Amino acid sequence: MPACLAAVISSVFVAACLTQVSTPARAGRFLPEVENPYCSITTYKLRGVEEQASSMTDRRGRPVIVVNASTLRDDPSYSQFLLAHECCHHTLGHVAKAKQGLGHVGPQAFFYIAPELKRMELEADCCAVRLLRERHQQDGIDAGAAAMAEFGEKPTGAHYPTGLQRVETIRRCAELDP
Repeated sequence: MPACLAAVISSVFVAACLTQVSTPARAGRFLPEVENPYCSITTYKLRGVEEQASSMTDRRGRPVIVVNASTLRDDPSYSQFLLAHECCHHTLGHVAKAKQGLGHVGPQAFFYIAPELKRMELEADCCAVRLLRERHQQDGIDAGAAAMAEFGEKPTGAHYPTGLQRVETIRRCAELDP
C-alpha cells in the first residue's frame, strides 16, 4: 500500500474515532487524554495506530492532537518533541490550511497539500525546538534530532523532508538566540 494512502487511511481511522465522541464527558470514556504541557489543545493517546502523532480537528472543528500511546510510554524524551511539534502544527495554522485543501476524503487529498507538507514539517520542527528550549528540555530536542537521523536520506513521511533535512533544521533552530 502506498505510504500516502496508508497515511490517509490511518488519519480517517483516527478521525472516525473522534467523530464518535459527542460530548467532552464521553470523550474521557472512549479516548484517554494525556496532559500536553506545550499547548492547551486536547490531546488523546491511542493504541494501535501506526502514526506516532497527528494534528487535526474533531467533527465540531475543535483542534485536537492524537498521539500513539506506545510512543508516549516507550520514549518520554522523544514524546516531548512530538507533543511540541504537534502543538506547533495548530499554532502555525498548518491544520487549518490542510483542512482547506482536504475538503473531501480520499487518496487524492494529498495532491492539494503535498507541495506544502515539507515546509510545514520543517516549520513545526523549528517551533517545537523553541518550545523545548524555553523549558530547558534539551533532551527532547536531542531525542527529536536522533529520531529524525534514523531516517537518513529517506523522507520521514509521504511528501515530508528527509531525516537529514529535519536534523539540520532542528540543529539550526536549537542554535538560534532565544
